[in-house]
Amino acid sequence: MIENSFEIQQLNDFETIQDLGSRTYFPHYTHLWYDTQGIEWYMERCFGDNALKADFENPDLLYFAVRLNGKNVGFLKLVKHKTPLENQPKESFLYLEKIYFLKEATGLGLGQKAMAWVDEQARQWGINKVWLMAMNSSLKTIQSYEKAGFVKIATTRLDDEVFCRLRAELRGMVVLQKELF
Repeated sequence: MIENSFEIQQLNDFETIQDLGSRTYFPHYTHLWYDTQGIEWYMERCFGDNALKADFENPDLLYFAVRLNGKNVGFLKLVKHKTPLENQPKESFLYLEKIYFLKEATGLGLGQKAMAWVDEQARQWGINKVWLMAMNSSLKTIQSYEKAGFVKIATTRLDDEVFCRLRAELRGMVVLQKELF
């Protein structure tokens, strides 16, 4: 049996992020949108040159590739010092904004490994809480986050005007948080 090599590396170039964004998003999430224009809008919003330029200008925002056997199979987008709720000390929080995987890399336990890595990274940065948001309709995803130690702390809804191309019944979100000890 060949041993699998798992690693996470920081990403610093637009092309790799855009490629991973496209290859990880399309197989999993296109059903969320009313039409292809919505998908194109979202991809530009998240992975377009202007969006990535703004991201790279933020020193608290970082991208990482999840690699298996030397190949990129997913990515993480982390934002340091962003709080899930108002009036909280920013230095305490790490926002896991995105965790996406290629379809063929799902079900291999990489998500749990990546989440453990995020926890360790937060500790190294002196951060003691990690949070994320998930669609309230993604019950399996929410269960996997709860299995990783996250608890629901709030519910919200994506802005109906901004996200008008996203199916209305899928705009509900849950906010989950994990305290690191």
